[in-house]
Amino acid sequence: MLRVAASASREGRALLARLRARRLSPDFATLREALPIVEAVLTVGAPALARFVAELDGEKIAPKRLLVRPRPEKDVDPAFVKAFRLARRRLTAYHRRQLPTGFSFRDALGVGFVEQPLPHEAVGVYVPGGRAFYPSSLLMGVVPARVAGAKRIVVATPPRAFRQSRELRWALAELGVDEVLLAGGAHGIAGLVSVARCTKVVGPGNRWVAAAKHLVSGLVSIDLPAGPSEVLILAAGGADPERIAADLLAQAEHDPDAVCLLFTDRDNLATASAAEVARRLGGLPTALTARASLATNGLALVFPTLPAAAKEGIAFAAEHVELMGRAAERYASRFAATSGAVFVGNGTPTAFGDYLAGPNHVLPTGGAARSFSGLSVRDFLRWGRSVCVPAAAARRLGPPAATLARFEGLEAHARSLDLRSAP
Repeated sequence: MLRVAASASREGRALLARLRARRLSPDFATLREALPIVEAVLTVGAPALARFVAELDGEKIAPKRLLVRPRPEKDVDPAFVKAFRLARRRLTAYHRRQLPTGFSFRDALGVGFVEQPLPHEAVGVYVPGGRAFYPSSLLMGVVPARVAGAKRIVVATPPRAFRQSRELRWALAELGVDEVLLAGGAHGIAGLVSVARCTKVVGPGNRWVAAAKHLVSGLVSIDLPAGPSEVLILAAGGADPERIAADLLAQAEHDPDAVCLLFTDRDNLATASAAEVARRLGGLPTALTARASLATNGLALVFPTLPAAAKEGIAFAAEHVELMGRAAERYASRFAATSGAVFVGNGTPTAFGDYLAGPNHVLPTGGAARSFSGLSVRDFLRWGRSVCVPAAAARRLGPPAATLARFEGLEAHARSLDLRSAP
């Protein structure tokens, strides 16, 4: 159930301190456990990946059959097809607005510069599948990669999810995914690098996926730390306890490690929301997961004032922030500075952002929103840069550049520049 505590109470301070402590350092324990898995897959390749697929995914697949091409599926639920295509259109329209243009110019000395966005050749998209098929994660990874112009897209997902879900197989073909890597978890992430040869790896997942992405980040570009989901609701007068409870449970059912927080200055609102969470839990098919999440990381904190609640919430740097009640909505711009995504108003649940609002739902977690932005088209682009220095400009720029080189003790650099400085 959702615990309710005053922010200044011993219980409230202790619970908040424990949640903060989780955000002050990487998950070293999971990194240590993921390291031998990632190392084996990176160094040995497909044979090691096949071994971990058998051990951890429970499926025996020959190394040569780990990469498959998706094929069109028939007899897919028409309602699913319609909703999927609507989400794809909305996401595509939003992400197209993110496309940068680059620039080219010549300075006063005639030196020419070009900087242009270039898509990654091979993008790996991780789609979780341990608990269910997540079409939204597939869309959020593939759509911006396609908009960016990625030449090849490989999706990694647990083999059981691929085998059991006709909708997943249909969606992979519908989006034009080139290949599917049948592997989940940390070994799936490593496989995207060593077996699928991707230069960019993106996608949300559990702590194992987050740890593996951290470990391969020195070899390939990754998107951001996107581990277990989290929501922080700042609620003021006028907020609806029913909607608060529904939105907290929507996060809690993701994962036992999900974080679900309510910050408010209204004791009656916190109590009513907690009661509504308890009432709704009874009929929830995912109640087992939601209960585990709320028991560990669920909390309703009552602050003496709304500004105090907002200040603490802004510092928390949550993945998702919901602002309910007119007074809470006024903090939207301040929360945007530290949060993964901000959902403003009683009619804007995080669940809209999860599926088809438009912005990407792959967002930084664990406090990383202070440093990282949500996934976008820009993540699938490299910036190619070129410079051309004509002879006249080289004669002007060579001597001061050589002076700096000699100051650093790099005589070969200086002599290289001296050659361009001669008349």
